[in-house]
Amino acid sequence: MARTLNDIQQSILDKKTEVVELSVLEVLTTNEQNTLSNLTSTSKVAIWRLWVYIVAFAILTLEKLFDIYKIEVDQRIAKNEIHNFLWYRKKALEFQYGHPLVPESDYYDNTGLEISEIVQSKIIKHVAVIRKIINGHGFLELKLAKEVSDELVPLEAPEIEAFKAYMFLVADAGTYIQYVSLPHDDLKIVLDIHYDPLILWQDGSRKDGMDNTPVITAINDFLYTLEFNGELILTKLTDYLQEVEGVKIPKIREAFSKYGSFDYSFIDETYIARAGYMRLDTDNTIINYIPREL
Repeated sequence: MARTLNDIQQSILDKKTEVVELSVLEVLTTNEQNTLSNLTSTSKVAIWRLWVYIVAFAILTLEKLFDIYKIEVDQRIAKNEIHNFLWYRKKALEFQYGHPLVPESDYYDNTGLEISEIVQSKIIKHVAVIRKIINGHGFLELKLAKEVSDELVPLEAPEIEAFKAYMFLVADAGTYIQYVSLPHDDLKIVLDIHYDPLILWQDGSRKDGMDNTPVITAINDFLYTLEFNGELILTKLTDYLQEVEGVKIPKIREAFSKYGSFDYSFIDETYIARAGYMRLDTDNTIINYIPREL
């Protein structure tokens, strides 16, 4: 960004104060070098001050030209940006609910808006872009979720409608997009917890009263920290439970998942949630607490 004229002049004046004699390599005669220390007039119209102004103005003009050139280069780069999965994800996260795009463009004009207003309007917090092929026809699937009280939830119907209109304007012409924003998938498990009786009660609560459900808390934390549309790996969940204080041996006997009104399906080892995120079905999860004396 170009400096101000005053800043440029001041940098020249500061340098003059530092340098009394110039290197012999500079293009100055001996007499000219000797008179350098005599440039002490404080008059604004002193010859040397006028030259400082002229040089500073020339530098300012050059720096402004550099700024213009940078803007032009950035615009060209933006226009030539590859529309890959990362681009679609970025554009989805830039969606501002309730705000119009600049006409004939793919961006917003947020002039006059507070940062908090802009952040609040960007309702989509999680996006996964997936390429699918059905009957030889390829299309993109966008899985979407927002956050309410630190929990992932689906977009509401008006929000989905507005987002579809936004993507119609910004996406590549002819690209078919399927939008998925669903309530969480459910996870139920049958789990044996061999616990340390010095730390946990037989119902799984901590004896110091700090947490009544440390195992369930750990499972929920694990599910929340999974990457959106990431793969649930039961072995990693077991490893995570192993770190819970008081848990000696966690063993997942069975695990099941479901979404929507479908029935539960057995999870062999891995599962990717249809909604992109999961929650533990505590009502149907079975945890057997077994004291371990060793």
